[in-house]
Amino acid sequence: MKITTTLKLPTYSCELVVTVTDNLIGEANRIYKKYKIKEEFEGECEGAVVLIDIDKYFLLLNAKYLSHNTIAHEIFHATVRVTEDRDITDEEAQAWLAGHVTGVIYKFLAKKNIVITHGR
Repeated sequence: MKITTTLKLPTYSCELVVTVTDNLIGEANRIYKKYKIKEEFEGECEGAVVLIDIDKYFLLLNAKYLSHNTIAHEIFHATVRVTEDRDITDEEAQAWLAGHVTGVIYKFLAKKNIVITHGR
């Protein structure tokens, strides 16, 4: 399974591509190869945020571990990356961005009938 949505974040002049996949390592390595990042993504993980450049971020979620905790965890990482890349450390700005991203992701997952667990 692989589902993807792209969030435009005009306030921050960037986009966040959100992908839920049952092959997170493969998806991360596909992104690395496509954007000529000379790394290899290794190891089992619940999620990851991949930065291509200041204009494009990828938030990857492993379908096997899709929980409210994992989603919140990765949204936090994405929020920090986007704001800190722009020298924004104001917690209120970060909280509003995290809230916006959370709402869009949950709406997308509900539309796709994706079940989210309550964690381990």
